[in-house]
Amino acid sequence: MYRMRRVFCATSWELEGERRAFYDIVGQSNETAMANGLLYVPVSLPNIRDKRPYQYAVEENIAECAYYILALSDPWGPAERNFQRDFQVAMKYLADPARPMKDVKLLVREPSAGVDDVAAGGAVPIPFETTEAF
Repeated sequence: MYRMRRVFCATSWELEGERRAFYDIVGQSNETAMANGLLYVPVSLPNIRDKRPYQYAVEENIAECAYYILALSDPWGPAERNFQRDFQVAMKYLADPARPMKDVKLLVREPSAGVDDVAAGGAVPIPFETTEAF
């Protein structure tokens, strides 16, 4: 039986290519991980206009994940797809040893006018410029 590790990836509107690349990357990682008895399970938020009606399910999924990746193309996003709270929830779970969360990463597509806003929120963004660099 495999030890399963859920990986949540949330992306801004403009980063649908990166969300799809996430699935490819997890699949490639599983080729090696499965030999070691580990299976990464990808979880993502589809490119829906308004995630607010699904916020409870989003937070439920974050709570069950071992890894949380947030890729932004602008500051936290518009009200309909704002990821600041999700990121804060993931960070809270990361600080709680009773939770499965092992790591949280924030990636920001460059150039982005919102990097300073994100960094001001206490996050340390990792810049990337292309889907391949993601």
